[in-house]
Amino acid sequence: MRKICALLTLLAAAAALSAQTVAEEELRSVSGRTIEFINYVGPHARVDTLDEIRGLGAALGRAVKAGATRAGNESRYAVIRVRDPQAPSGLDADIIILGPDAGVDHIRNLRHILGAYLEEAYGYSRSDGFLLATFLTVYNAVYRGDLAYFGKAYKPAVLTYLTAQNAGLSVRWDEWAGRSRIVLPVTARPGTAGRVDTGPITDKSVVESLKEESGTSALPERRDMVDLKEREVAQDKARLEEDKARIALQEKAAAEETAKAEAARAQLEADKASAQGPEQEAELTRREAEVAAQEKAAAEKEAAVATAKEETAKEEAAVAAKEAEIAEDRKAVAEDQKAEIAKEVAAKAQTAPRGSVLLDLVDPNRPYARLALVDLAGGTYLKTGELNTLRADSLVDVGGAFVAVAGRAEGSGAVRLVLLDLETLAAKVTGTVDVHPETGVWKEGAGILAMANDGGKWVLGLFDPATLELKAKSEAAVSPFTFLRSVPEGLVVAGAGGGLILLNKADLKTVKEIRR
Repeated sequence: MRKICALLTLLAAAAALSAQTVAEEELRSVSGRTIEFINYVGPHARVDTLDEIRGLGAALGRAVKAGATRAGNESRYAVIRVRDPQAPSGLDADIIILGPDAGVDHIRNLRHILGAYLEEAYGYSRSDGFLLATFLTVYNAVYRGDLAYFGKAYKPAVLTYLTAQNAGLSVRWDEWAGRSRIVLPVTARPGTAGRVDTGPITDKSVVESLKEESGTSALPERRDMVDLKEREVAQDKARLEEDKARIALQEKAAAEETAKAEAARAQLEADKASAQGPEQEAELTRREAEVAAQEKAAAEKEAAVATAKEETAKEEAAVAAKEAEIAEDRKAVAEDQKAEIAKEVAAKAQTAPRGSVLLDLVDPNRPYARLALVDLAGGTYLKTGELNTLRADSLVDVGGAFVAVAGRAEGSGAVRLVLLDLETLAAKVTGTVDVHPETGVWKEGAGILAMANDGGKWVLGLFDPATLELKAKSEAAVSPFTFLRSVPEGLVVAGAGGGLILLNKADLKTVKEIRR
């Protein structure tokens, strides 16, 4: 399968809940922590379809539904289903492995993979699967590398597949492949594959993390989650009514069995009192064994009924707690919705502040940047662009727009020229020719110059500043780290084999090579 690019979107919406869900206590996030995923945003050499992306998770889901405990290719995408019915406490899990050759580089596409897995493995609708995948990725990022947490919450068998280096999900896309294992906490009723409990996903810290990631109050996702919870409660109540009806029948049968055993015991004791002769003694001995077996069977049925009643009481308490939780969720959503409306009204009442478009390093120790609209007078960021792989030293002003080098030549990524819109801070044109990551970008006349890949060698390319189409290229190979000097005789660059090359400004043909 081909590696995955990050060029697809899908909105999650509510639909019918399946019979299975992630365990309650395991989706609780650490108080005060927020999650912001850093995705690869830049040119791609290849674009996979949404169906191809979802197919990765769907294949794993179908395999475990058919009974597999391990499926997929651990060098790319795989799943381990961990079930230990003998463990006295802790949760089971499904562990999604992102192997060293996994190509997913955007959280949206990773959620598509997880959502498709949940659809096939547990029967969720498409929208519910994606919704759960959204919260599960946040959960796994919150508990990233926290073996103390995983050891406390999960059965020991789960811990055998996790290390401090791979447990959970990194917030950085370039730390996913080979270094992240996504843990899906699962609780199972006897005879079922398990279910994902939606309750704890609305923990305050998880909600705050969603707000941080989206830059909004995450109201659509939260409303959909409340709807999913309510459908879950309705299913639980219906199942409880069925269980109570079944237990009532079992209780009646157990009472009848006990009454029969008591009657048999009373008759046996009466016969013992009037017994005469060895033949009657032998018959009474045989009947004693029968009555004892009957009494044992009756006692076992009564014990089973008592256990079933205890489990039903626990489930009723859980349903009541879930209903209280839903009420709190709805209250929080309503409060945030009111606040958001008030904020929108206030924003419309004032003129949007003007700012300066600048470069903002994503990581001060790496050469990748994004555009940012900054209010220098007020000292605040007004907006940041999504494209986060701009080379910080490559920006050229072409009048009303910037041209820059963007991308990383890793996985399905590519390094290309981009034309940046100063209003949206996004790339309105992406070039189709690979350029060197360290290339300079020069404005020359009505064109843009940069080092372009020409069949494995590097040449100086002349690009249209509006379309980024390659209009001309040098015949001679040029050092990708070349300087460029414009002189009356032409353009001077460094040759790939050393020395200097003088190029014609109009068509970049070689005028003269100057050897050392």
